[in-house]
Amino acid sequence: SKEIVEPNLGQSGTMQQYSAPWSFAMKGYDSYGQWYECIRVESAQYCVSLLLAPGVYSETKWGMCVPEDLDNITINAAIVRTNPQFYALNPPKTFCTYPKTLPDWNPAAVGVTAMLVFFAALTFAATVAGYLMRNVFSGREAGAAAGKVGWVRKALGVLGGMGLCFDLQPNWKGLVKEPRVEEQNREGLEANSVSRYLTIDLRSLNGLRTLSMFWIILGHTGSTIYFNFNLSYFSYWSFNPQNYWWLKDWYFPFYAGVLGVDTFLFISGLLVAYKFSQQMSKRSLSKMSWKREIQFWGMYCVARWLRLLPVLVVVMLTVWKLVGQLLTAPGFHLYWDASYVEPCNKYWWATLLFIQNIYPGGESFGNKGYFCVPVSWYLAVDMQLYVFVAPIVLITYHYGLYAKVFQKAKKYMAGSFIFALLATSIGLTAWIVMEHNVMWQFLGVGDFDRYYIKPWTRAPPYLLGMVLGLLIFELQRKEKCQRLYTIFANVKDWVLVILFLAAFVAFVLLAFTPAFYLQTPKGRLPPLSENSDTGMTQDEAHAYMILRYLGWGLCLLVMFTITCIGRGWLVNDLLAGYFWAPMAKLTYCAYLIAIVIQDVTTQSLINHPVYYNTWTMLSYWVVFVVGGYAVSFVCYMCVEAPFGTMLRNALSAMVPKPPQKGEEGKRTVEAENPSGPGADDERPVDEGDLSPGEAIFSPTREEAEAGEIELGHK
Repeated sequence: SKEIVEPNLGQSGTMQQYSAPWSFAMKGYDSYGQWYECIRVESAQYCVSLLLAPGVYSETKWGMCVPEDLDNITINAAIVRTNPQFYALNPPKTFCTYPKTLPDWNPAAVGVTAMLVFFAALTFAATVAGYLMRNVFSGREAGAAAGKVGWVRKALGVLGGMGLCFDLQPNWKGLVKEPRVEEQNREGLEANSVSRYLTIDLRSLNGLRTLSMFWIILGHTGSTIYFNFNLSYFSYWSFNPQNYWWLKDWYFPFYAGVLGVDTFLFISGLLVAYKFSQQMSKRSLSKMSWKREIQFWGMYCVARWLRLLPVLVVVMLTVWKLVGQLLTAPGFHLYWDASYVEPCNKYWWATLLFIQNIYPGGESFGNKGYFCVPVSWYLAVDMQLYVFVAPIVLITYHYGLYAKVFQKAKKYMAGSFIFALLATSIGLTAWIVMEHNVMWQFLGVGDFDRYYIKPWTRAPPYLLGMVLGLLIFELQRKEKCQRLYTIFANVKDWVLVILFLAAFVAFVLLAFTPAFYLQTPKGRLPPLSENSDTGMTQDEAHAYMILRYLGWGLCLLVMFTITCIGRGWLVNDLLAGYFWAPMAKLTYCAYLIAIVIQDVTTQSLINHPVYYNTWTMLSYWVVFVVGGYAVSFVCYMCVEAPFGTMLRNALSAMVPKPPQKGEEGKRTVEAENPSGPGADDERPVDEGDLSPGEAIFSPTREEAEAGEIELGHK
């Protein structure tokens, strides 16, 4: 008889090396069987077994339709009997927990649904009440209208006032408010013979922040559909060699977005340093006391925590208790339980305390965290830098560590301290990279637990952002910093163009370095754990992983120093456009929500190998951006903005007015204020606007929520 030779259809060299015969599951692919038909059969249940079959390199998933009286133990035992010796070392795992009907309501799902419905109903009621207060109960005379509104507010009481924070009209107004530019006094400059003036313009940060969020969504688009739990990793990588070339040429250099969060850290450090410098400069050192300082910095930390908490809690409860009960698919519940439910069951408290990147941390080889809400590690890093680094830098810079002997050298001390922190961060990162051989594992993550999610490795962009924030603060005070102001105002345009272009080229090279790294022979998988057969030596790869965060922060420092002093020309015009302002305010919600939409889509719909090309990637990306921001808009209007307003109102009522240095210490720009000009310098910073004279848009909390509270003292 003639031997039948099965074709190597689309197999790479690695697939041919490790694959068993050409059978669907034994070749390394997952086989889910008739899942949809099975769940409709009475007295039957659908189960999925995860097993490493003999002769197959990768774990695969087999779906089966079995009687309801069979449990996972019985099915596992049946599989083991087929090859007892092999499965004694590689035991199978079977899951039979798929719901027959949807939604699968349990008490927790009902409770979370009731919470979301409550927020929706409260928003509707508050909007109607707000409309009536502004229109129906308003008289022709402004005073009479104010009196009636005041009477209504008193009748409603404190709870009614809190409920009115959910009124969509003021929340929408805050979202679409146009950011302003704080322009320096030209007359004062001309009197001092300065040939140029500077315009302090932070609006370009809106564009930077939004584009960084788009980049992060793009990176998560690739990672969620490439590392899809519904497919064995092995079959997904190797089904079509074109996928590998697509990965090498596009995903690593541009789509990964692993540096997007470092841009957020840079913006966060900038805004913390700038906004709190404005507050701290108004306070008199001679009138300070330890009691007031403890109050100030205690509220600094607590207000930030309270500002982040509502959105995080709503998202956490929704993905933990509700989303998994609303849909099902082959393999979906295995992924969802492992990524969202089980971590939240164990470590929800760590996420709410923003320590999840330290404990419980995550896998070193891989990109999986053990904590609740997978992307929340970034919030923890930002919070830790905000609480433990920023106050020390600011206290040193403005107060000389509260010691009179250091007053003359306080700024030099702060600069030395920042330099020492940068050196310490680079030293620790170098030790981690070299000790644990951190390369470009798992799509640029490196060592997830030791390297990727720790504040001491991600600190450089934050510290360099603080440098720029302090510089902008000093440039505003031209009367006291005339020499510094003159230097920046009179730098030649060609010098700035060269500096900007040099920083931009370095910026691009940092993002595209993986294109040089992945120079592997045809037919081989890209190196995910070891530096072999690549276009970079081990020392070169180590140097890149050690310095990439520092390099990214330095590039941003150069480019956005130029744009923030009004010398960015076309770049500033593009990034400062009004379109970016409301998009930037949605970033916090978008950061937490977009990844959930991506996980639900990819883990429930894609259960077959995909032939990748650029248009596949971009199509998914556009859908995820639009969907993520649409849900984020609802989250902002119904959760983030209302609770932010409540926090500002509470702080305004609790915090007394601070002692002032004098009239020269006051702001030169009037803040928009419902109570009238200058009435609430002590109020929390309004987040509806990113402008030097006033507010910070709501951080992801990627940003500086720091400048979110203005705290005062008696």
